[in-house]
Parts: sequence; structure tokens; C-alpha cells
Amino acid sequence: MDKTIEIDGRTLEEAIQIAAKELGVSIDAVEYAVIEEGARGFLGLGQPPTKIKAWLREGYVPTVAPDAAADDKDKAQQVADIEDEQTLRDGLMQILTDILAAMNLPAKPIIKSIEGEEVNVDVEGGDVGILIGRQGQTIDALQYLLSIAVNRASKIRWRINLDAGGYRDRHRRLLETKAREYADAVRKHGQEAELEPQSPRDRRIIHLALADNPHVYTYSEGEGSNRHVVISPKK
Repeated sequence: MDKTIEIDGRTLEEAIQIAAKELGVSIDAVEYAVIEEGARGFLGLGQPPTKIKAWLREGYVPTVAPDAAADDKDKAQQVADIEDEQTLRDGLMQILTDILAAMNLPAKPIIKSIEGEEVNVDVEGGDVGILIGRQGQTIDALQYLLSIAVNRASKIRWRINLDAGGYRDRHRRLLETKAREYADAVRKHGQEAELEPQSPRDRRIIHLALADNPHVYTYSEGEGSNRHVVISPKK
């Protein structure tokens, strides 16, 4: 463990996300140990914080090309003083175009929408599967790098949502369908169902999909890469 940090968060998921940001990596590259167990709820409102010790996963290799990461500081200069939508659009398009060219990927970035401080970007065409990566690891890492580049040069805290060929929406709908199928089985048989280990983003989708289900409730258990959702019948 070259670098170990201690982080507080309202929930374990939030603490992991903060740790990933501090370490400058995607959440899948973070290993951690719980120091103090805090909130178990989704938002953890009104509950004591969760404290974790976090470090980089052993053998972690960035999923984004090193050249792209090394150029991050220079690219931030391309979007200096971002305070308006047009400058934001131009900067994001330039950064993504350069990255896609470096990857030899014949695809095109598109700004889908800017609502408040939330920016939705999609990449279309070409073999976008390469950009998505295994379990979305590559696109998550690229989204994080884009956020760093943009927000380093802006007083506004832009939230960048990066997609590729509609992957995130398809993935979300697949998870929601799967969650409902598991919930029906849990209700029918009256026994808990443990899902496979997933990222904090995917676990959150499942928690939200079943939040209003009158027959089951969900919680997460396990540590690190083994953390997973459990769907349990309501008594």
C-alpha cells in the first residue's frame, strides 16, 4: 500500500466514492477497510458517518491510456475559466475528440444536454465497446478524468455523465429488470437472495429499483470487491 488515506462518508458507498476521488482513480481500483461502521441506509441522513481506510488495489493498471492521463493537465488549459455552456461544450468536445483519436476509435462525442450543472455526454459510432470496457470500468475512468479536467478549470462544479452508445441506460434497465425478478422470487419463496458482487453504482440502481417494493427490502454486505446486494422478504 503506497498510499493509505482515511475517509468519512454518510454511507460506505459515499466514503468509497470520496476515497476514489482523493486517490485519483475509479471506484473499482479502491481497496478499503471499515474503521467505524456508520449509516446502513441509502442516504444515511441523521446517522453517524462511516469511516474507512482506503488504498489502491494491488496491481491496479489505469484503464485509460497513460498518454490520455498524462495530458490531463494540458487539456484542462483548453477549458480554462469555464463559466458558460458554449465554452464547456467546446472544451469537452476537444478533450474527447483528442482521446478518441489517440485510441484510434472512429467515434464521435455528442453533448446530449446541459441541465443546471449536470452535463450528459454520449459517444456514438465505431466500436464503443472498447470505450466501455469490462463492467464499464473504462468509461467510468474516462468520466472521472473528464470531470477533473473540466472542474479544475472552473469555479462551477460541473457533473459530467459520460455514456457510449446508450450503454448506461441499457445497463440500468437490465439491472432493474433483474432486481424485480429476484424480488418476485424472494416474495414467492420467502428467502433472501444474494446478488453477485457489484460496483457502488450498480448496487445503488438496485436499491432504488426496489425502494418502493412493499414485499422486500435491500441492503449491502461484504467487503471491497465482494460487496453485494441482498434482497430480503419483509415480515
